Amino acid sequence: MLDKDIVFVLMNIKFIERYKEIAKKYLFNANESFENYDSDEVQSIINDLGYEVSFNKKEKFFRIIESYSPYRFQFNISLKYGAAEFIWSVWKDSELKMGGTWGILKEQLDGLENDKVRKPIFRNYEELKEILADAFSIYEDFKREYSAI
Repeated sequence: MLDKDIVFVLMNIKFIERYKEIAKKYLFNANESFENYDSDEVQSIINDLGYEVSFNKKEKFFRIIESYSPYRFQFNISLKYGAAEFIWSVWKDSELKMGGTWGILKEQLDGLENDKVRKPIFRNYEELKEILADAFSIYEDFKREYSAI
């Protein structure tokens, strides 16, 4: 169950609508996806978008960690099979306030398990950059609103 402050912020920033919008815009057939991306190129794209990122080679995901006392935000990005999956975690002091994929967060917000949102598919680096820019816009709104509570 999501913390009431998290729910308030996600609803306030129109998280579900914005997530669905990204997924709809990049709703391509899986066989069109760009699976063989170069992790260094993706790190460069994320850096160009203004974030320090590390790549976990074993688990194959990108991680951004930002601390703004008393909060710590973690944004993981998985690009398996050419589909972008976003995972957020938030701590206040050392207490985990939220953690999960955007799909799980959406389900916890609206309770609609049968209304799954497909992960956005990218076919090239340009589309990936657009998807990430949109995702980071939501992330920045979330951080700003949540930190203000």
